[in-house]
Amino acid sequence: MEVGYRDKEKSLDNVLIDTGSASSILKAELVEDIGIKLEPEDTIGSVRGVGGSEFVYIKKIDSLSIGDLNVEDFKIDIGEMDYGFDIDVIIGMDFLQRTGAIIDLDKGTIGKEI
Repeated sequence: MEVGYRDKEKSLDNVLIDTGSASSILKAELVEDIGIKLEPEDTIGSVRGVGGSEFVYIKKIDSLSIGDLNVEDFKIDIGEMDYGFDIDVIIGMDFLQRTGAIIDLDKGTIGKEI
């Protein structure tokens, strides 16, 4: 997965596709080096899931892409993501619906077409 912010890009490998999550979330410590950090204009929120809840801040990023799925000017949650296992990003329904993603569980693929 690629995330773009202010003319910088970062690749993240440990991506969880979560159709039960309304929003997508990036691990804060992994995107600080491209300038994604809490700023006064960012909104503070919280996310809740099986692993508990955590505070996040909401940041508008330039782009987010997985293969042929791409969004621009995308609002995403940024948080600690300390869930006890190694995840860089959770891709939620906000991204999946906006891109028209098709998930093929039999083939283990995600994209615009199967």
